[in-house]
Amino acid sequence: MALTAFPLFALLPTELRLQIWHEALLPSIRQPLYFYEKGCWGARHLTETDPDYDPDNDEHNLYMEFDCGSLAPLKVDIPLFYVNQEARGSVLSWIHHQGLAIRFSRETQSPVFIRSFDPKRDTLYVSEDQWHDFHVEPFDRMFEPDLENKLLSCPAPAFRRLAVPSALIMKEPRALEELFHWYYGIDEILLIVEARPDEFWHEDNEIKVQQRWEPECGVIQWPTFCWNHASDGFLWKGNSDVFSNDPLYKLLQDIGPQLVEKLRESTKQRFEIRPILVVKE
Repeated sequence: MALTAFPLFALLPTELRLQIWHEALLPSIRQPLYFYEKGCWGARHLTETDPDYDPDNDEHNLYMEFDCGSLAPLKVDIPLFYVNQEARGSVLSWIHHQGLAIRFSRETQSPVFIRSFDPKRDTLYVSEDQWHDFHVEPFDRMFEPDLENKLLSCPAPAFRRLAVPSALIMKEPRALEELFHWYYGIDEILLIVEARPDEFWHEDNEIKVQQRWEPECGVIQWPTFCWNHASDGFLWKGNSDVFSNDPLYKLLQDIGPQLVEKLRESTKQRFEIRPILVVKE
């Protein structure tokens, strides 16, 4: 808000001004996508505070796991922070509530607001170019010098939602079957229609951050392709008639039976595939 355009703003009651600053803030961050890059798998030695720690045999305490903290954080633009001290106070309260952190950019000599990956809420995005690395990285990591010939436990990554370009499965219809070895905890797949190239996801500066992309909340939504454990097959949830002539709809119908075999082996109770569009926030 340009205060010079509304010189009487400062004369409003404090409570009203604070309410206006609050209403001018960004909407809550919903389900942002975080771009995968190789280097997330690593070793961790359990300590006595870990529930699976084995006090009797230390060889059982070596884990290889996906470190969500290795993902580059999102950059969140908050113009209101620079208006005045009163607005800044409202922003700082919002930042705390949203779980954001502040870094300082030497390049721009200004603060940068960032948000780290939350595996309980957020979505990991794997592009076509990164798909191969995403699958072979844990296998390759096992044979690096520090882990080779070691007794390892390998839990499923903490995140449960994965996004991939819809173009990936159009080219490789069996690609999703590869998920059930290392990433068996995933129970929701988002297929990004018209996914942007990899270079659109990152900021070009000395602070390694990602741009903020979220699923579009449009009026028309794709239906969800849901695994139904009771009927041992996939069912559509939502208005599938609107998209019944779309090639992606037909492809999902075709790959459903192939995924059923993998889902039976995994004893999953829930697994969903949902095409979406994403927008830059």
